Amino acid sequence: MKRYLSDFLKKHKLWLFTYAFSFIGLLLSILAGVIAGFILYRYDFTNHLYFIKNPLTPYLISVLILSLIIIRFISFIIIKPLNRLVDALQRVSQGDFQVKLDENSGLREFRNMNRNFNRIVNELSNTETLRNDFVSNVSHEFKTPLSSIEGYASLMLAPDVTRDELQLYAKKIMISTKQLSSLTGNILALSRLNTGTINETPVLFSLDEQLREAILILEQKWTQKNIDLEMELPEVNIINYQNMLLQVWINIYSNAIKFSPDGSTITTIIEKDDSIVKIRIRDEGIGMTESEIHHIFDKFYQADTTHKSEGNGLGLAICASILKLSNGSIGVESTPGNGSEFTVCLPFRI
Repeated sequence: MKRYLSDFLKKHKLWLFTYAFSFIGLLLSILAGVIAGFILYRYDFTNHLYFIKNPLTPYLISVLILSLIIIRFISFIIIKPLNRLVDALQRVSQGDFQVKLDENSGLREFRNMNRNFNRIVNELSNTETLRNDFVSNVSHEFKTPLSSIEGYASLMLAPDVTRDELQLYAKKIMISTKQLSSLTGNILALSRLNTGTINETPVLFSLDEQLREAILILEQKWTQKNIDLEMELPEVNIINYQNMLLQVWINIYSNAIKFSPDGSTITTIIEKDDSIVKIRIRDEGIGMTESEIHHIFDKFYQADTTHKSEGNGLGLAICASILKLSNGSIGVESTPGNGSEFTVCLPFRI
């Protein structure tokens, strides 16, 4: 019972505090009214100086002053923080995300309220920054292939263009249109993932077979570079988003193939634990610095710009979003010149 009362007081301290002072203020106001009524009923006030000399007058004035002090105190403790909150909300509605409320003064409930408000404003500010950066990056990514298409189309209209040149320009235009198509598809996919829109339900499937399927889909790419594949894939069945996870492996393997030299090796290992399964995919490519690893899952980030025409910097961002929805995680270890190892952790059942 004692613990219950203690928890109740902690949880409702603000309202109990408000009700107590309001009740005291009400009693004092009633008392002031009773004293005033008694004075008016009991004495004759044709002589104004008699009111001042009346022995009850000081009590009446004291009660009125005390009531005003209590009302002012309640106003300062409760109304003033609420007015600050209303003012801050109005500023946020006008696009000002720099407003902050004091988290270190006032009642505990108001400190918690201010802390949560500041956290929300901070998230809104980060979202606004990400949105602006996203729009800027999308505009830049679209501008490059569109400029390429426009330039080669203009060359094709030249009166002295040869047949070989036409074929070359048409090939360049096809490459740029494929980039636009891939970029558009990735942006739409990333938008759906970030909003939590999932068009499939978790199913039971073989994870090791899915990894082999991803390798077969990319067979043409790794055979062109004579890349060897080493795979330790024990049988593992999980319940998760099968189609989305296939996209994860394709993206990771595509990056591994893209940055691996000819004749190198890509290694895939599955490790099972009591509650999770780990998939390690290691290549012998160019590797990454600590700074590059820090940004590798950011949208539109490409550490190696020499391969910029082969991607748009959204593949690993999509992987991270898919794995977040799949209750999984992804990490990377890498050093320049020594390749990279991506580790994906997934639950056996989502």
